[in-house]
Amino acid sequence: MSGDTQALVVVGDRFVGFAAQEGVVTVSQFLTELRAGAYEEGTARAVRAGQGVGDFEWQLVREQLRAHGLEHRMPPVRPRTELASRSECHKCSEPNALIADLRRVDDQLFHAALRLHNDNELLLDHQTGQHVQGMVAVEAARQMFLAVSERFFASAHPERRYYYVIESMNTDFENFLFPVDARIEYLVKTADTSDPERMAFEVEIGLFQAGRRASASRVVFSAFDERTLKPKEHRRAAQAVAHTVADAVTRAAADLREPAGV
Repeated sequence: MSGDTQALVVVGDRFVGFAAQEGVVTVSQFLTELRAGAYEEGTARAVRAGQGVGDFEWQLVREQLRAHGLEHRMPPVRPRTELASRSECHKCSEPNALIADLRRVDDQLFHAALRLHNDNELLLDHQTGQHVQGMVAVEAARQMFLAVSERFFASAHPERRYYYVIESMNTDFENFLFPVDARIEYLVKTADTSDPERMAFEVEIGLFQAGRRASASRVVFSAFDERTLKPKEHRRAAQAVAHTVADAVTRAAADLREPAGV
């Protein structure tokens, strides 16, 4: 690839607002332009996948570039990523997993890549402008502490299953986050793992993009052995039901006493 080669960033259709930027198109826009012959001539351009481009869409992009004889002049570039597992990020649907390429740097520092699917649950009913909504950063921080805890701490006790309880979570939004590459840094400030029935952590989670920090989250949480927390959860749930039922009975009785037509 020559030094004159430029890049064209292809993002998921959900990020059509971001495609207002020069050098950015959605998957659908790219395929439409490709079939119309828009890229038959001109400067060689590497086709770089941004956020929201899944395996299925990327396969179609590659197939269409090959079919039009442009794969060598417009080489497709999409780094392979390894998603955190269902048990690590606590998500049942693959589009909702946000953590990829999780690794341990040292005893306190962990890194991962943000991976945002076009059909992520947080994007289905809210996407305005060019940036990614802030709740994605919050959910990425939540999934990051779960994934790190499951892979590197809870795994030391394979006979146990843990419930995670957030005691506090505060997020500062410092810069817009856009649908291109972003990395997550996870720093353990304190970790008390002496009691496997309850491990306690205080962590800082930063989301970085284009040399800037987009958000910073500080989370205090505990990992409880399921056998310790589940009975307490059940009792609290029963209390909530009893309170709701008693309130409903009281309200119904009051409605019956209220004069008709009032």
